[in-house]
Amino acid sequence: MIFPLVQPVLKISFLVTMWDTPDSDGGGVGGVLSSVGTAVLNAAAAFLAGGFSTVEGLETLNQLETYQEGGDNQNELRFFSRATYAKIAMKRGVTFNTDIWDWQNQVVLKGRKSRKSGSIVLMDTKQLFDVGVGAAPPFQHFPVAAWTFHNALPTRLTGPGLDARDGSGPAAVAIETLELHAERVERMSLSLVPGIADLNSALTGLIGAGAGAAAGLGAAGLSAL
Repeated sequence: MIFPLVQPVLKISFLVTMWDTPDSDGGGVGGVLSSVGTAVLNAAAAFLAGGFSTVEGLETLNQLETYQEGGDNQNELRFFSRATYAKIAMKRGVTFNTDIWDWQNQVVLKGRKSRKSGSIVLMDTKQLFDVGVGAAPPFQHFPVAAWTFHNALPTRLTGPGLDARDGSGPAAVAIETLELHAERVERMSLSLVPGIADLNSALTGLIGAGAGAAAGLGAAGLSAL
């Protein structure tokens, strides 16, 4: 599937979703989801969908081992050792929702090492009705990229700094921050995100219809000549 995008998109439109990892008390590779769709179709999964204002830490770092071969004094051989992943930080405005604090309590107070996996979908600012998608898909904008993280535990939860002298306006919004560490972070195919596979098919049909119409116009022009 080739999306009708020719320029990099802005970083302002994205959706964050998290769910309990199956068998999360055990952790490890046994709790890693095979796909995002598996979790979404699991009725027992507890979802945490956040209207987060910023997400940072979608980063992976490869550790390499260096080997110096005897007799070769000019080159150093390097081999992959392991991948490590950065801490993911998410910020959002304070509301009545206590879901991330409830997760913190599950891990710390109740003795349940409840892990979560999640997805972050980045979308274009162009809306779907601009290209003739008349149905009501789960996304109002073109999905462009998606990242998933697996078996995460919260490492830090920060409430807002309160100041009665701060006035009003966007700069005075009360912000809370969730920091989590995952066992794996990766960019995934959009076809694994529930709802986007059907959207891909719809867009493919539109693009194919447009290409067919363009080809028909070209043939008509040639025959007119």
